[in-house]
Amino acid sequence: MNDHQQHLDMISERVRRIMDSENIDALVATSSENFYYLSGHQSAFMYTLRMSEVGLAVHFRDPRRKAVVIMNDFEAAGFAGDPERYEVRTYPTWVDVDDPLHLKGGSYQGKRPVSPQAEEMFGVLQQVLEEYGISRGRMAVELDLMRHSSVLALRKACPDISELTEAGPIFTRLRAIKTPWEIQQLRRACAYAEAGVEYAVREIEPGVSAAGIVDAFRRSLMRNPDGSTPRFHMISVGDHFAPVQVFDTRPSRPGDVIKFDVGVEVAGYGSDIARTFVLGEPADATKRIYEALRRGHDRLLQTIEPGMPMKAAFQEGMSVIRAAGLSQYNRGHLGHSAGLSLAAEEGPFISPSETAVFEPNMVVCIETPYYGYGIGAIMIEDMLLITENGVERMNRLSTDLVSL
Repeated sequence: MNDHQQHLDMISERVRRIMDSENIDALVATSSENFYYLSGHQSAFMYTLRMSEVGLAVHFRDPRRKAVVIMNDFEAAGFAGDPERYEVRTYPTWVDVDDPLHLKGGSYQGKRPVSPQAEEMFGVLQQVLEEYGISRGRMAVELDLMRHSSVLALRKACPDISELTEAGPIFTRLRAIKTPWEIQQLRRACAYAEAGVEYAVREIEPGVSAAGIVDAFRRSLMRNPDGSTPRFHMISVGDHFAPVQVFDTRPSRPGDVIKFDVGVEVAGYGSDIARTFVLGEPADATKRIYEALRRGHDRLLQTIEPGMPMKAAFQEGMSVIRAAGLSQYNRGHLGHSAGLSLAAEEGPFISPSETAVFEPNMVVCIETPYYGYGIGAIMIEDMLLITENGVERMNRLSTDLVSL
C-alpha cells in the first residue's frame, strides 16, 4: 500500500467516526475540493471547466459499503480509483462514448442531453440509496455550495430522505487535520512557492512592473518536474495594493514596496506564503509598520501550541501589533487552515469568533497583512505544522524587510 492509499484509508476512517457521532447514513461531496478529498480523483469537469454539481462522492456509515463515485460516462473512463475502495456509477452526458470493441458491454444508445443534467446524477444517487437500504436515512450534502436548481433536483430525486443536513462543517472538521501524505504535498507546495519568490526577486530592478514580477514567478514553476502550478500570485508594487486580475505594467520606482502573497498547487494542495521587499531604502513609515507586523507574527509563532483556542491566538497577535504602534490595525483574521480550497483560505480561521483549537497535524497559515493608501501592501505569512509539542515552521525564507 502506497502513501496515497494510506491517506485515503485514513480519511475513510475519520469520515465514519464523524458519521457515527452525527448519526448520518451518507455523506455526499459535490464541490471540486471535497469530491477529490473523498474520491482521490481531481475532476476535469469541476477543476478545469468550472462546472458545478457534475459529480458526487458518497461515503457510507456502514463499513461494509464501498464508497460510491457518481460521474458522467465520459469522465468516468479516466477514473483510476481502487475498485476495492470505490464503486463507479455513471450517467450520460452530451459526449458520445463509443464501445466498438465491446470492452464495456456496448455503448449508450439513449438520448444524450445538451449539457450536464443534475436530475440524471441525483437519480443515480437515489438508486444507490435504495440498494443500500438507506433511502429513508439521514444524509449530509454540501447544500450551501449548490445551485438552487440542483438542490431542488436533489430533493425531487430523493423524496424519502428523513433528514437532509448541511455537510460543510463536517468537511471543515475533516480537512483541518492532515494526513502524512497531505502534509508532504503542502511541504512541497511551500518550498516551490519560496523558490518562486527567490527566482523572481533576482529579476527585480528599478522599472520592473508587477506584471514582470508575476511572469518571473510563473516561469520559475515550469522547472518543477511534477507539473506544479501557481494557485495564486497577488504581487503588488508601490502603493497599488488592490488585488487585480490583470497585472499592473507601471514601472517601479526607488522606495516602492513589493509584496509577494503567493501560493503553489501540488497534487491539489495549495501553499500560501507572503514576503515583502523594498526597491532601495525603505521609508521610515514603511519600517515602522513592518516592525509592528513582525512583532505580531513572531508572537503568533511563539505562542501557538496544541490546545490553544484559535481566538486566543488572534487576540494575542492583534494586541501585540496595536501596542507596537499600529493602534488602529483592524483585521478579521490572522490566519487560516491550508489545504485544498481553490480560494486559498479555508477554515478554521484564527479569528475572534472561531471555536476551534489548534490540534496536532493541522497545517495553518499565520499572516499579518497591512494595506495602506500611499504606502502599499506589507505582509508576512508563514505556514506552520502543529506538532504534539508546539509548531514547526515550514518556511525557510527570512522574515526581514529586504532592500533590493
